[in-house]
Amino acid sequence: MMKLPTVVYALLTGLALGAGPTVQAQQNQRALVQEFAGSTILLTSGDTLRGPVTLRRDQDVLLMAQPDGTLTTLSAVSVNSFAVKGEQIDSRLGNGYYDNFLDARNGYYYGNPVYGVPRLRPETENLNRVRVFRSFRWNRGNDYSDFTSPAFFEQLSNGPRMLLRRESLVERTVNNGPYGGYGYGGRNFGTYTEKKDDFYLATPTGSIIALRSPKKDLLAVFRGQARQLEQYARDNRLSFTVARELAFIVNYANSLVKE
Repeated sequence: MMKLPTVVYALLTGLALGAGPTVQAQQNQRALVQEFAGSTILLTSGDTLRGPVTLRRDQDVLLMAQPDGTLTTLSAVSVNSFAVKGEQIDSRLGNGYYDNFLDARNGYYYGNPVYGVPRLRPETENLNRVRVFRSFRWNRGNDYSDFTSPAFFEQLSNGPRMLLRRESLVERTVNNGPYGGYGYGGRNFGTYTEKKDDFYLATPTGSIIALRSPKKDLLAVFRGQARQLEQYARDNRLSFTVARELAFIVNYANSLVKE
């Protein structure tokens, strides 16, 4: 795991000497901070950087430690795209399966006789899997504002309309009883943390469309191909809410559109 300079680490975690957890520290506990052993970063200036990197999802910044102990901070405004691998496991989330979107980014989709049928289930943890992120201007979910700023999105499918994802952490409550904590004898047994996926579609012009209700919103974008997409999803037992499966649905949708 990449070690950050002591002063910088203290700033990131928001720790205060001689005091209890600060508001910033509590926010960081809920923030998704991902560390990668290797990266290739293409800057908007045309320069390329390589090395271990930390991604702060909540701030849309990359942190790269330098040999002299300094820390380079790269905001989304200065980054065109980047690829990472060797992700460190977040101890709050435990182990599990990790999707590899390499075939989806290359344009594979279920039922394609040229490419064949890719694996249906996610892979177990693979530190060599490569994840690709791109910067797009976004209104931060404020549909009533024309103001946009660059943000990082993970690329899940091929284009020209690309499925994108932003991950965040959410806390879930564990309780007993059919009525949650409100039923007779219902007790709160604490909370657990899990990742939440928010999906978006990037248009050929670089605009971002939020897929808040993935099936409804995607079919609205591909209105002329909606029936074919629904039939394709049924035939291949694909879900519009599972990241890997939605990526193949988007690839198939792209194949139906004549530009």
